[in-house]
Amino acid sequence: MKKNLSVVLSILFAICLLGTLLLSVVRNNFSYSKLVKMAGEMMKPVSVAPVDDGLFHPGDIRYSLAAYEEYGDFGDFDLSSIDLSSIDLTNMDVNEIVQSYLDAAGIEVEPEFIAEVLASPEVSQFVDQYVGEIVDYVTGASEELNINTDDVLNVMNKSLDMYEEHTGEVIDRSGMKEAVESNVAEAKASIQESLDVVKEENSESLEALKQVDFFLSLKFFLICAGLCLLLALLILLINRNIFAWLKYVFMPCFIDGLIIFIAACVAGGILPGIIKNALEVYALPKGIYEGIWSLVSTVLGQMKIYGLVAAVLGIGLFVLGATLGKNKADK
Repeated sequence: MKKNLSVVLSILFAICLLGTLLLSVVRNNFSYSKLVKMAGEMMKPVSVAPVDDGLFHPGDIRYSLAAYEEYGDFGDFDLSSIDLSSIDLTNMDVNEIVQSYLDAAGIEVEPEFIAEVLASPEVSQFVDQYVGEIVDYVTGASEELNINTDDVLNVMNKSLDMYEEHTGEVIDRSGMKEAVESNVAEAKASIQESLDVVKEENSESLEALKQVDFFLSLKFFLICAGLCLLLALLILLINRNIFAWLKYVFMPCFIDGLIIFIAACVAGGILPGIIKNALEVYALPKGIYEGIWSLVSTVLGQMKIYGLVAAVLGIGLFVLGATLGKNKADK
């Protein structure tokens, strides 16, 4: 009876431990900041790319407008001031799009310079921070959208510093602070109003997102870890033998680690082809593959580490428990 109950608890412990380990990997990678970083990888600027002949990887990232014909109505998006005569609309390079906007605005800088500005630490931190603010407001984590004027001024001054250094021109910044304060106040009200509409129209989806957020929260993770600990203590109380406990607890640990490690290795071999096929089926830009795979490879790498550590620890302590238990029985 005691042995059967120990086996049942050991199986439950294995299931709970497997879920906890996988949850830990997911929590480490699927947060808004991680996803923002993935989006940045999808459109990696030249300043951090191994090539130097375009704003983005020109050999890989080319957007076919035929894939987006269903989005033909761009509403208030005004293209009338842009000269598109030099752009191949059937196979558009992002670099050409940016250059057209710069020409239309009368800004005489290269697209590569814009990439450097966007990739600068100040701008990257600003974008990451305020994407987080928007996500928090839309999901209900915060009651008000917080936009700090000083943050906006900081990123604008940094961008202008880079522009002056790049072009040799001096920009008159008098009155900029007052203008920014006024524009931020107006923009905040407008953005918050738009986000309120989004919240209302997507209330069911946001409610589901809150549930997902709970399952990825530290609170739920601690509940899972606590359940694992409780099952391990129950096994110890039933057997009242540390050596038997080592066998019943750490054999599941070895099995879970082995499952996670093998699953990560298998996924690493088949997922690249699946992702590429999916991009082709949905006619998505090939450059997106880099962003997706950067996240997937990170997840798989962590799974391998978790799996290897759990398997080695599990088998080591299982063998230790079995050996010590046998020696004690012999004595």
